[in-house]
Amino acid sequence: MTRRAIIAVLVGILVGVAAYATIVPFDFTGHWTGTAQQEGQPANPLMADFTSTGPKTFTGTVMVDEPCTANGKAKRHMKVALRVECSNGNLVKIHGRIDPATQTMQGTFAEFRQRRLRHRGTFALSRQGGSSSATISFFSGATPAGHPAALRAVRPNTLPMDVVPKDGQWYLSPDKMILTVTSIQLQGGSMDPVAVNCSLTYDRSQPGLTKLSDCPFAATAGTYSGLNLEISPTYQVLINDSVNGFYSTSSGLVTSSPAGGAEYLTVTTNSFSGIAGEFPAPIDVSSSAPPTLSVVVNGLQFFRVQVSSGAVSLGWPDVGDTDPRRPDMTVSVNALAKVAFYSNQGINSAGAICTGGACAPPPLQGVIAAYVFYSSANVPTWIQLVLNGTPSGCPIGASGAFNGRGYLGLDTTNTLGWALPTDNSFSSYGTEFNMAQVTMLGGSTTLNCKQISTDPAPAGSNFSSGAPVISSPDYAAGFVLVAN
Repeated sequence: MTRRAIIAVLVGILVGVAAYATIVPFDFTGHWTGTAQQEGQPANPLMADFTSTGPKTFTGTVMVDEPCTANGKAKRHMKVALRVECSNGNLVKIHGRIDPATQTMQGTFAEFRQRRLRHRGTFALSRQGGSSSATISFFSGATPAGHPAALRAVRPNTLPMDVVPKDGQWYLSPDKMILTVTSIQLQGGSMDPVAVNCSLTYDRSQPGLTKLSDCPFAATAGTYSGLNLEISPTYQVLINDSVNGFYSTSSGLVTSSPAGGAEYLTVTTNSFSGIAGEFPAPIDVSSSAPPTLSVVVNGLQFFRVQVSSGAVSLGWPDVGDTDPRRPDMTVSVNALAKVAFYSNQGINSAGAICTGGACAPPPLQGVIAAYVFYSSANVPTWIQLVLNGTPSGCPIGASGAFNGRGYLGLDTTNTLGWALPTDNSFSSYGTEFNMAQVTMLGGSTTLNCKQISTDPAPAGSNFSSGAPVISSPDYAAGFVLVAN
């Protein structure tokens, strides 16, 4: 009996040890910093951002000269293994051990290139305190599904063959784009930029607000007033525009349909790669209240090309600018409910437009388009005017209004109202606007502008209490809802 009792106790102890030796759940989510040291070399800074995807798995990025994709797995006895893959073909295998008490990870790594071992070394990482898992969701902006121009674009057999675009400076609306987000930073607090490697594919044939990608990142606890994204300056664009005669190939843009069809073109923009957005009000971030952020990719009428005698150049070389540019993006704290894109009635298109140079007829001047973003069916959160020169009689210091600045609101008569400042500080106002909202694609409306010299300060701090009454506008233009 005594022997059996001893065996039973030993079995119980071993079962307890085995249970402890199994994987203890550990949340890897957070921003990690430390060093990596190759054998015989000085230590180099190391940075990583991880997000737990299960009790034993996590993903993220590790900065190894560039943001590299990491996939990790927790093992027994707090051991961990990571596989880090970089776009240059390097593969790094990492083995280490987690110390939950100190929130540190350390161990060894081996770097391979084409399956050949290049370097060995050691590493150490420490998780920065106060981090929480957050996600930015990317969505497509307004798209022209259902609009007559879009229907013509998908029925090229109804169009004349070999359409040659007119000479001049053009804005194109790409069919598809592949972009990469490389860094995320919440602004106004103590958070450093977080390296990420999030790819997203925009497709103009999909409905507006189609989700393109989720990008997880580690957010440091604090209070923040805005968001800054870094976008890789090199991206891919596909253009298959039989209406206006533009087609992308791997080597450039042509004006006749390629034998094998349009192909992705890799381009690099020289314009500032960062996307900065201010929140309507500061947000608090903690592990119990991670932020919900949405970013909308506005893919219409931004890609700049110039046509001269049938040859297409990127950018506008005639004015000394060879940059094709990249799409703008709009930041929202919460998910958006709908988007709308209005085009000047003289253009009436969400597709390519000729805006300068030798365009015939001469391009329209003033407000040529307007984006409107809504957080719910009847609550607009942002309006952005697209300008081609200054509207006559309507000086504009800043071209957009949003919650908290510009008094944007939709009143009970379904009229949008807003005011624009004399400069980006919004310290004084110079113009106010109204425009009846349109809900059906192809519907028309009129944008009216009136110069003002005082702050309109509507009741409730927005024009939902009543859009400005403008009986004698200083500037007016007809608009058509061409995409939503």
